Amino acid sequence: MPAQASWLKLTEALDFARAVESRRVVPIHDAQLNDRGLDSVNGWFAETFGDRYRYLAPGEAD
Repeated sequence: MPAQASWLKLTEALDFARAVESRRVVPIHDAQLNDRGLDSVNGWFAETFGDRYRYLAPGEAD
C-alpha cells in the first residue's frame, strides 16, 4: 500500500485498502518520510487496520 507519494492523499490509500478488504496492509513508498511523518502514517494505518497492519523497516521481511 503506498504510504507516501506526491500524487497520494493518505485518506485515499486508507479508503482503497478498506474497499478491497485487504487481509494484510504493508506500507511501501515511505522512504521520503522523516521520523515524524512515518510515525503519523504508521499511526493512521494501525488505528484503521489493527492487527492486519504491519510496518516493515528497510531490509526487514515478513
